[in-house]
Amino acid sequence: MYCERCGKQIDDSLNYCNGCGANLRPESPRSVKSLAAFLIAALTVTVVAGLVILAGLIVAMLDKSSRPETIFGFAAAYLSVLFGICFLIMRQVSKVIDAELSTRDPSAVAHVSTPMVQPPPLSTNQLDEFREPASVTDHTTRALDEVRIKRT
Repeated sequence: MYCERCGKQIDDSLNYCNGCGANLRPESPRSVKSLAAFLIAALTVTVVAGLVILAGLIVAMLDKSSRPETIFGFAAAYLSVLFGICFLIMRQVSKVIDAELSTRDPSAVAHVSTPMVQPPPLSTNQLDEFREPASVTDHTTRALDEVRIKRT
């Protein structure tokens, strides 16, 4: 089996290419849909649980503290962290949906598709000139030649 991305010969039992790391067993569209549904459910649970926890903390803080400035500052910081987490989950949902759309119709989401890394094909002007193969024994057999010794 050969990698579609880099062309390296690989074992059939591998899930990823040893050369370039490409996924050799792409995910089925069904698993992408379930991933998107899971992320949306996680987002919903995060928002609802986060707001319930915030309401409980505000009630508990109102009983303990008489300064509303500290409660307001805490609530603002808590909400900014909660919305940051929700933003990161939404980015993942959009990436999963874009990947799903690009597998259906590549022209629908042109900016998301990753270009395949392939070496450019060699043209005739890039090939080396033909040279006769050099002999393996060139410049090595002279050591075996008989050396004439001049005797005086």
